Amino acid sequence: MRHNRSHMQSRIIALSVLFCVLAFTSIVSAQQKKKTELKEHYVFEYVRVFYVKEGTGAVSPVDVDKNGVPDQIENVAKQVWAAHQLFCRVLKFPDPFESERFKSPNCIQVSIRDRKEMGGNNGIAFSSAQRARKIPEGTPKDRCIVMSISSQLDPTKNVTPTHETFHLVQYGATQFKNPWFLEGMARWSEHATGKDGIGDIKYSPRGPWPQIPAHLAQLPKLGSKSEHVLWNPIAARTDRDGFLSTKMLGKELADLNYADGTPVLRDRFLQGGKVMRDIIVELSKLDDEAFKDLKHEEWTEENRRAPENNPYIYKAVMNALRNQGVKVGQYEIPDEIKR
Repeated sequence: MRHNRSHMQSRIIALSVLFCVLAFTSIVSAQQKKKTELKEHYVFEYVRVFYVKEGTGAVSPVDVDKNGVPDQIENVAKQVWAAHQLFCRVLKFPDPFESERFKSPNCIQVSIRDRKEMGGNNGIAFSSAQRARKIPEGTPKDRCIVMSISSQLDPTKNVTPTHETFHLVQYGATQFKNPWFLEGMARWSEHATGKDGIGDIKYSPRGPWPQIPAHLAQLPKLGSKSEHVLWNPIAARTDRDGFLSTKMLGKELADLNYADGTPVLRDRFLQGGKVMRDIIVELSKLDDEAFKDLKHEEWTEENRRAPENNPYIYKAVMNALRNQGVKVGQYEIPDEIKR
């Protein structure tokens, strides 16, 4: 009897300890999930930036141009606006503001948060639109596409806002989210507001196109590094110049400066705009083909990233290259992919 009582007491103690641990874990988890309320906002045309001046995620107070807005906030807004203008107005990429998926948003909403509240990332773009936060400058009907940018980031030295803006273009145009396309092409897009031209090229722009089977097998494993072996090479192959003239850009975009007076378009070079636009347009068609071939009932986060998408994405690249006058060999979706 004494043994049973001792055993029962031990079980009660163990269960109590377990309960306390679970309760503490739950409290910590809830605290981690609770994000800072962003009470300040700044509007630059259709870009709305929300931020805080104190506490977790506080932005730099530096205000060189003395306009009452922290330069960091002003500079994020200008880079996002410039990237959207360049891709969608100048280069004619499908505009997420006109996307059926997003249901006609009219603004870009940017949250500036501590990197720890963003899983350690510098930036995150979201693939669904939502009702915009209420602000005096807006209306109750406003809808927005959304991104978050790290409060530790200096946009005069980092082009993450451009990268995330390009993700919004991708999300509005196609269902595919395979990383070698999503991140690799977005890395190419960074050259729009970055400097030093096209960046590294680790595969001959001359081809052959399509690449040999051994290369194709490795491509989906490269993620963002596919920039150097696919996206940058085809940009160089189809666009030897890439200079963005003032006539092409328009004076407002060409002359846009950060708060410290440095230009937002840092080197005025971006090779490959036409071929990348054509690829995005092709992908907006081929995801419908994939949906039918693969017998999906709906698009989910899992099948948007599925390996079965890879041949369709590569076919879009080859179609676009061919449209740009590049000699491209035959490439079709393997029969075993289709069910």
